[in-house]
Amino acid sequence: MLFAQTAPLGKDLVKGFSEKMQAYESIKAEFTFTLENLQEGFSDTHKGNLKFKGKSYFLELMGMQVYFDGKTKWQYIPEANEVTISEPTSLDGGFFDDPTQIFRSYEQDFKSKFMGEKIEKKVSLYEVDLYPEDISVPYSIIKIIFKKQNLEPVSIKYQGKDGINYIIDVKTFSGNQNLKDNEFTFTPAEHKGIVIVDML
Repeated sequence: MLFAQTAPLGKDLVKGFSEKMQAYESIKAEFTFTLENLQEGFSDTHKGNLKFKGKSYFLELMGMQVYFDGKTKWQYIPEANEVTISEPTSLDGGFFDDPTQIFRSYEQDFKSKFMGEKIEKKVSLYEVDLYPEDISVPYSIIKIIFKKQNLEPVSIKYQGKDGINYIIDVKTFSGNQNLKDNEFTFTPAEHKGIVIVDML
């Protein structure tokens, strides 16, 4: 009863988390990405890393490297030595479409519920469930777990309406890193024999 009376509201926690993430000029993170198919009874996990500054980002995951400088997007597959170049006209907020959104604002368009506080490996964690106002989105709940002490993310789970969940477990996280603009661009000429799919 005492905990229930003194526990912070989910809305306040989400606001604090969102403000903390948006205050960073840049972010670097290593993570694991798990696709969990409840209907088929299997899961698949991959290591990845993400860095971004402003609207630019670099994502490495599942054998692909994605560079985006805020205008042009390069999707490079090293094994095939192939790159697809495009200019996205819109971003729907999905992880593969715009991975920076997992560290952006969750204040708008969601109802929040504080699920409690727990301790893992001697670290106090908060857990909050977010329910999207837009019922047309493919997920029903986003579960966010972050550290009580500094509000840094620990895991973000999208529960899909189709029984497929996406889980991002953050392994390392650092903000305000000295990232250079050329880290978000890809130069095809530097890769001999590369296949270029130009969609510009």
